[in-house]
Amino acid sequence: MFEKIRHIIFRHKHKELDAYTREYLAYFDHLFGRAARTSGFQYICTLLRVEGIKTGHWDAFVEAEEAANDFSEILRSTRKKGQEKRALRMGLFLYCHLTEMSAPYEILANLLRCIQGKPYSMFPFANLVKVEKNKQSTFVKRRLPSPKKKIEHLRELAATCDEQKLLEIIDAFFRNDIRNAFYHSDYAITEKEFRIAEGSSIGEESFELEKLSELLTRCFAFYSAFTITYNLVRKGLVQGKKFHRWPNYEVIEMLSDENSLTGFKIHFPNNSCAMFERKKYKGTMGLNIIIEEEGISLMVGDLDKYKKADNWYVNGKPFDEYGTRYNQYGFWRPIIFSRDSNIIQQKIIKLTDNKIAQGLLFYIFATGHAAIEFVIKSDKFLTKERLHGKPTRQNNIELALCENTAGASLLYDGTYYLKSKEATDVISAIEEIGKFIELKKGRGIDLKYRLKYQLYSNGTEGRTKKNDDGGFSFTISMDDSRSTLVTNNLDIFPKSDWRIKEEWV
Repeated sequence: MFEKIRHIIFRHKHKELDAYTREYLAYFDHLFGRAARTSGFQYICTLLRVEGIKTGHWDAFVEAEEAANDFSEILRSTRKKGQEKRALRMGLFLYCHLTEMSAPYEILANLLRCIQGKPYSMFPFANLVKVEKNKQSTFVKRRLPSPKKKIEHLRELAATCDEQKLLEIIDAFFRNDIRNAFYHSDYAITEKEFRIAEGSSIGEESFELEKLSELLTRCFAFYSAFTITYNLVRKGLVQGKKFHRWPNYEVIEMLSDENSLTGFKIHFPNNSCAMFERKKYKGTMGLNIIIEEEGISLMVGDLDKYKKADNWYVNGKPFDEYGTRYNQYGFWRPIIFSRDSNIIQQKIIKLTDNKIAQGLLFYIFATGHAAIEFVIKSDKFLTKERLHGKPTRQNNIELALCENTAGASLLYDGTYYLKSKEATDVISAIEEIGKFIELKKGRGIDLKYRLKYQLYSNGTEGRTKKNDDGGFSFTISMDDSRSTLVTNNLDIFPKSDWRIKEEWV
C-alpha cells in the first residue's frame, strides 16, 4: 500500500537536497558576510549567543543539533520496503523538531539587527512574549512566541534591510498547519496524501505527498546550510589573527576550542579585561560584562588609569604588530581614535621636532600600525603589476595601483613598513621614500607624491578664492582626508567616499 510513499520520499531527493543546500549556502554566505562587514563586535556576540553565566550543559541548541543528527540517521536507515510510513513520520518529526529550535531564529534575528546597525539582543523576540498573571499565585506565567510569530518578526526585520530573500526561502518550506497537525496527532496518511483531520481553517485539508516531500527536502536543506555556515564562520574567525586592535587602546582576543570560536577576551590598557566564553558541555563564563536589554556593557576597571593609557596592552605587556597598515589599498580614511588626541601630540613632540615625522608618528601611535602610507600620482606605470589593488614590492616600499575613473593619471597607494616605532627610523624612512621618488623622476616619469597623515597639512590647497576687496576666502571640506586627520566615528561623514582622488595628491 505504501510503496508509492517510499517512491515519493526517496526518488531523486538526494539530488534535490544537494541543489537546495547549495542555493541556501550561497545565501547564508551573503547574509553572514553582510552582518560581519556592518557590525563587527555585535556579529561576534551573535555567533556566541552571549547570555548570562551557566554552569554545566544547559545549551538547548547543542542538544537540538545532536537530536537532529540522531533523527537524520534513523531517517536514512528507514529505506527498506515496508517502512515507508515510518520514514514519512520520522521525516515529519525531524521537520517539526528543526522548525521549533529557538537558536536559529535568534541568530537570524541578530544577523538582521547587525545589518541594520542595531546592537546584539540576548532576547530578540522579547516583545512577543506574553505574560499572564494568576490571581491565585504570586508568580506570572510566560508564553513564549511560536515559530510562526518569530518568522513574522523576522519578516519585519528582513524588509527593513532588504533581505526578503531569507523569508522567501523560509516560506518555501514552513507550514504551521502541518507542524500543528503532526504535533497534535491531528493527521492521517493515505497512499497519496497527508490529511489534516480537524485543525485546518476549512475543517479538513489534504496535501499531496509529493508536495509534502518537497517541503521536507527544503527544510532539511535550509537547516543543513545554516548549520554548515554557522560552524564555518566560527572556525574562520580563529584561523586568522587571534588579536585585533580597537581604536580605544583595547585589544580583542578570539578564544577558541578545537579550532572553533568559543568566546572573546577584551584587554583594556589598564591591565584589566572583560570576557565571555561558551563551551559545548561546560556552560558559559563571563567577566566584567553586563548584558543590557539591547547590547552589552563592559566594565573597564580603574577608570583614571584607563584614561591616561597611551598604548595597546595584552596581559600587561605592550601589544605591537609589524607588517600591517591602517587603510585598505586604494583608500585614505581619517584615523578613527576615541581618546584625547592631545595625549599623543604631546608624546610625539617630545620625541622629535621634525614636523613631518610628527604626523607619521601620530598615525603610528593612534592606529598601532608601524607603517608610513603615501600616495603617488604618475603619468606612467611604476610597476609591472597593472591590476588594481594588488601590491608590488620594491625594496622596502610596497605599491598598489588604484582605480581612477575620474582622471587620466595613474594613482598608487604606497606603504613603507617600519621595523620599529622609533622617531629616527621614521625619519630614515621619509628619506628613503624621497630617494625612491627622485629615482623615478630621473627616469623621465612625471609624478607627485604626498604622505597621507600630517599634523600641519594644508587642507585648503587649491581651494582659495580671491575676493573683490583684495582679500581671499577658502573652504575646508570634512570629506577631504587632507583636512580631516582624526575622528572618533566615521558615521559623522554621511556618504563620504574615502577612495584616493587625484586632487588629494
